[in-house]
Amino acid sequence: MSLKFNPDDSLLNATWATVLLSERDVAGQVPINFVTTSAISLRAACFGDNKFARNAAERCISNLLAIGYRRFNIDLYWSTELRRWILCPVSIPKGLHVVTVSPDATSTATASVAQGTVTAELDSSDTLLYDLGSYKCSDNLDLQDLIDIFSDYFQYTNTNLVIYTRYLSLNLHVAADPTSAEESPSTVTGEQLPAVSERVGYILNDKLGSYIYGPSRLLEDRRNLNVSWYAVDESNKPITQYFTIEEGPEGIQTTPDGWPSANFIQLAADRRLLIEYGSVGSQLSDHDLSAENDVIFPPNYLTSSISVDAGDNGSLDSGCLYNPGTTDISKVNSSWAMSSHIPVPSKSSEESLRSISDLVVNLTACGMAFTLNDTLFGNTADEDPVPYRNLSLSSSWAWALGEPAAPSHDLDSAESDDTRCAVMDLSLAGQWRTANCSELYRAACRVDNEPFRWSLSSDPLTYRDAYDSACPSSTKFSVPRTGLENTYLLRHLLSLSHDLIDPSASDTLKTAVWIDFNSIDTETCWVTGGPIATCPYTADPDQLERRTVLVAAVAGIVICIIAALTLFVKCNANRRNSRRNRRVIQGWEYEGVPS
Repeated sequence: MSLKFNPDDSLLNATWATVLLSERDVAGQVPINFVTTSAISLRAACFGDNKFARNAAERCISNLLAIGYRRFNIDLYWSTELRRWILCPVSIPKGLHVVTVSPDATSTATASVAQGTVTAELDSSDTLLYDLGSYKCSDNLDLQDLIDIFSDYFQYTNTNLVIYTRYLSLNLHVAADPTSAEESPSTVTGEQLPAVSERVGYILNDKLGSYIYGPSRLLEDRRNLNVSWYAVDESNKPITQYFTIEEGPEGIQTTPDGWPSANFIQLAADRRLLIEYGSVGSQLSDHDLSAENDVIFPPNYLTSSISVDAGDNGSLDSGCLYNPGTTDISKVNSSWAMSSHIPVPSKSSEESLRSISDLVVNLTACGMAFTLNDTLFGNTADEDPVPYRNLSLSSSWAWALGEPAAPSHDLDSAESDDTRCAVMDLSLAGQWRTANCSELYRAACRVDNEPFRWSLSSDPLTYRDAYDSACPSSTKFSVPRTGLENTYLLRHLLSLSHDLIDPSASDTLKTAVWIDFNSIDTETCWVTGGPIATCPYTADPDQLERRTVLVAAVAGIVICIIAALTLFVKCNANRRNSRRNRRVIQGWEYEGVPS
């Protein structure tokens, strides 16, 4: 029986859809190589106990997809005997059959193989696991199972409200022989190597090809932007300030280094998956990967590993991509930036939970995706997905805890339905909160449409006036679109005179600025483009059902976020009431999302 997308029900009920959707949408036109993601090792999160059980794997992978992990680092092992790519590091021989099964609670079995016998046992889900050295493995957990889960997930989430681009980084190995499970496998050559139809790229393209945006498509799009990334709706075009553009004969524009936006991939191209090779074991040195370049990017093509030094309290001592000396995008090397590693203590404690969360916050603010390469506190994500969910939530970079707050709908208040505009609040370390659209604040203005250059309007205005007339020449009322852009705006504001901006001031006029983000048209649907911007999910009558879902989500958003993050750190109240607990990122103070 094929595996399905089958997460814990409690995870699906814990909705923070508004936060995730608004951050996805605000970054929708940023080239995907500059948008941070949450990355996780499948080996650590699902098989950290060295148990490769099929049913548990289904639940674990499903949970990780449901709680928002975007990138999966996956180890695949080529079994020369089975002629399959399996997830267990040790190959299970053909012809394995159970001889005896004990009826007691710790059921065991003995299976006969050509080389002797292999002990097996039933786990809690009645999956038969064979003892192979230090590993316990099902005999049928392989690449096809992984594909089935992702395929079912893509079908399950086939609406604009919940579509997100996903990434796979595949590490290829050779499975060890079961008679010498702890020894390095032999080098695979000649006919032992995968045939054409057994190649990972062939299998993925056959099963998931309609979802994949691969190297051949990228190369084709780059050769003529006029008919690719430019020939779509304005909202799907990538922001060109992020990459190099060259113009050839007849005005054809090309790019040697550009990437499409998530909006282009998901909406215009109708794709959802990018795949690269990570590492390739030396035993597969004769395995030619170039034949798969139509589908899978070369090793580490989608990865730029950044070495970071982190303090015990989650501070980032080095590696931050914020550069106070420049706003030139070419000098801020944040393309496909990934943290090298997140240290995870072996035991769970309030202090360790807080430090991990704070580090994720700081990495995101510094322009890097976090990578989790460890099992969290001895439990895999099928056994206890909550810590994995909370860590994923910590990578949310825009909204402060409990935001965006829903309007009160108090009929006695003339202002209740107008609390649908967003400000960056310096007293919340640059995170966003909702504000009444008629309040007076200065406006954040982007200079020459550059990602990291900002200015401030000279006068405080309402949100509507800020959009119409606040920003000076060569600037435009705008909103940060990534964690790193948000950091550049925050640092620019903090560099201004305290007569304009003062994070510690009692006057809220000096602690917040308007950003171009509002939900005036549709509650909980946050958009850019000023007060007349419309929600893209309700423009079509066929989207009315989705609108109902979107509005209903707000009822639980605050409670769900607070509940999830409170499990991670219980001291949020102290941090919200006192700004003294700050972290230092490469020479400047930063206080991230309490988590």
